[in-house]
Amino acid sequence: MNMTGKILIALPFFRHSLADEIEGLQKIGKTSSVKKGDEFDLKKVDSFNVIVSGAFGIESSGKNDTVYLKPGSFFGPLPFTENRPAGRIRALVDSTLFVFGIEDLYKFFLVSYKFLRGYLKIITRMGYSLSEVGRKYSGGKSKIITVYSRSHQSGKSFLSSLIALSLKKDAKTVVLDMSISGDSIFNFFEKKITAPLSQRSGEEKGFEGILNEWIVPVNENLDLINIAFGSKVKVNPDIVSPLLFILSKEYRYVVIDCSDDDVDLRNRIVGLSDQIFALVKNKKDPGLQFEIFDAHAKEGQRVYYVVNERYAGTVRNFSGGFVLPDFGAGEPLGGLDRRTRLVEEEAVSALAALITKKRRAVVLGTALLPALFYGGFLDALRKNEKKFDVYYTSSFGYIILSLYLLSGSSNDFRKGIGRFFSDERINKLLDITFPTEHIFKNSLIVKLAEEICGSNRIEMLRDMPVAVLGHNGVTERRLFSTGYLKDIVAASFCLYPLFEQVGIMGSPYNSGYPDFKVQIEDMFRIDVEETLHVSVDNGAAMNYRNGKLIQLFVNYMDFIQERHADDKRNDLSDANFVLEVSERDVNIGRILEVSQELSDKLLAKIV
Repeated sequence: MNMTGKILIALPFFRHSLADEIEGLQKIGKTSSVKKGDEFDLKKVDSFNVIVSGAFGIESSGKNDTVYLKPGSFFGPLPFTENRPAGRIRALVDSTLFVFGIEDLYKFFLVSYKFLRGYLKIITRMGYSLSEVGRKYSGGKSKIITVYSRSHQSGKSFLSSLIALSLKKDAKTVVLDMSISGDSIFNFFEKKITAPLSQRSGEEKGFEGILNEWIVPVNENLDLINIAFGSKVKVNPDIVSPLLFILSKEYRYVVIDCSDDDVDLRNRIVGLSDQIFALVKNKKDPGLQFEIFDAHAKEGQRVYYVVNERYAGTVRNFSGGFVLPDFGAGEPLGGLDRRTRLVEEEAVSALAALITKKRRAVVLGTALLPALFYGGFLDALRKNEKKFDVYYTSSFGYIILSLYLLSGSSNDFRKGIGRFFSDERINKLLDITFPTEHIFKNSLIVKLAEEICGSNRIEMLRDMPVAVLGHNGVTERRLFSTGYLKDIVAASFCLYPLFEQVGIMGSPYNSGYPDFKVQIEDMFRIDVEETLHVSVDNGAAMNYRNGKLIQLFVNYMDFIQERHADDKRNDLSDANFVLEVSERDVNIGRILEVSQELSDKLLAKIV
């Protein structure tokens, strides 16, 4: 990433950006040189300006104080806000700005729905007043739910109709028919199928005007739109983000009925969804969809597998998923009136509750050995019966989190931590190879992760552990909310370039530490409404100091932890818990005891 890109992603309201979004922002902005002494009236500035080099001073009207701005600062109107500071700004030296036209930024939001959602949540939490237009988008609170199946005649549209009928009781809901063939969702609502919107041209009215004409009301709080069904040409997947941008003004829930007819469209929908209900006809079928979600659900999406008993027969022990009963034991599904009654069934209401609930996330700040203190915090969660929907962390913290979610008791959890992080075990994992690209091989780490995690999939766990890893060295960061837990745990341990990277989907991944860390802002791109940030403030430099480990590893841990301070607080989080400790040695029993005692006191503050 170039210098301008690094400055942009460091801006508080752009920190949630993906790498390709930063590239996109650089394409719509332009560099402008400003001479020393040049002045601007802030009230008349009609562009958003980021200082790349140089320095500026702002003199407010009626005040003698000057506010100095350095590279990384900004001035000008922020999209979707009412901020318009008064005063004059002057270049103190020859400087460089990166300038965005406001209309260009609005167009960028149009094609980057999740970027918009994160941006709105961030500026609201920063205290900016939303403009009237900004308020129409509900602060990014719409939820995108996709019902998907690889199989035709799986009951996908039937399930979509049940979910939509249930959601509309809570808030305004729209169903998008994104399946090209099969049985249209319109049939399940006894409505005439319209021509697909994707084939409609009407630039004279604008996309939003055309979209409004294509809405088919079902009843109060529930509408339908045919986007792709019956399309004779390939649907451009770029249509999806603008659709969500526009619909988020009016609808709390957007339900997408999606099939495998168009792979590119399907992949884009998966990437933009919040929750995905993957319907299967047999309880052995989820494996057919793993590669799709692992490749395209990159932002903390929640995937649920649902097996349809109408095709699978009576299902027992469908671990990691849900069962859609055969209502009526094979009899016709009936009309809209009957489906309206079926939404009261426990199996349907349970699925709807997953969507309507207020989702809470706990973010465990990125750390290496101090992450052991998260063990006491997580154990205190179990003891105090506190639950979160999303757990987000990285590096050694993700290993601790995984051990917690796999354990059945506090005793099992503590044994698991000792099994992975005892000095004897760590020493065995340090398998030295001839140093070319790395010093330590990953084979023993991969083996241990497999022994501990087995074949567990992230998305099949009751509580969702989201990880961030480094990809291909320090090329980019990637979030994982699906995939085999053993792979993510192994990669989370492998510090680059000391350790050999771990292959996931044919690509090399590593711990990401210290270049890629978790951040609260990532949670603002998904449907999380409440966040808790937890961190460790250790007054001592912690390491294995009993002389049993290879000194190279000990020295490296001292070196990297001393030079890379981990985040202690996040002002955008709803709450911050800092575990203030002072432990120099890795004594697992002592660490868990101290951190659980501290956490018990802190957790009393959580409602």
